[in-house]
Amino acid sequence: MKAMEQVALSVNGTEWRLRDILKLAAMTGRFTTVEDGIRRAVILAVAEQHGLPADEQEWKAAANAMRQQMGLYSAAETKAWLRRHGLATTDLFEEARARLLTEKVKRLVTEARVDAYFLENRLAFDRACVSQLALRTREQALELRFQLEEGGSFYELAQTYSVIGGSRYDGGYVGWVGRAELSGEEEALVFGAEAGSTVGPFPFGSCYRLLHVWEVNSAALTGELRLQLADQLFEAWLDEAVNQANVDVKLWRDLAGEA
Repeated sequence: MKAMEQVALSVNGTEWRLRDILKLAAMTGRFTTVEDGIRRAVILAVAEQHGLPADEQEWKAAANAMRQQMGLYSAAETKAWLRRHGLATTDLFEEARARLLTEKVKRLVTEARVDAYFLENRLAFDRACVSQLALRTREQALELRFQLEEGGSFYELAQTYSVIGGSRYDGGYVGWVGRAELSGEEEALVFGAEAGSTVGPFPFGSCYRLLHVWEVNSAALTGELRLQLADQLFEAWLDEAVNQANVDVKLWRDLAGEA
């Protein structure tokens, strides 16, 4: 098969044929171009099934946005880039239309599910801003907890005594954490604490740690979180749709047919 013998790329003078690329993909189980093609085909089939529109004004605007993202700010730059990659202007518009339809399919399959998913998993999106102070023994941790109750500075005590070097230099600062990042006991006390209080000690590996709670934020379905959930739900839907699709990668059959 002549196509298989075509040089696909050259690295430092060493040529790789298409056959070499396909063999590597088959052996490693990774060929994202094929996987992306399958995903795109599934998405466009759903768009067609539901009659989702993509008028000329929309996909031309999408094409302009694509060019800017790629750093192509003039017609000359765009034509030169297309020429280098063996593409035509129609290919750019086709890709822009496909991306536009992908966003429309995403809205179609997730719009009615985001609110319900958030309500079912609301606690998972709570966040607490904490610092930690870890000691070798529970007794040491209790002693420092007493000093904190007497007005000691968590920041200074963490810098002086914490055995976790990574956060010790920042006064024990950890940052924002979710419930899943804490043990069951830590989760209950941290998310039930008032801002500015210290809870613990808690077992933490071979140590015991105190957690200072700077702030607790109960989850709210913000615009940013809504977009994140839509992306997650869409990816889960697409994975399932691809698994159920009847896929025949003919490239692998062509490769196997080579003697």
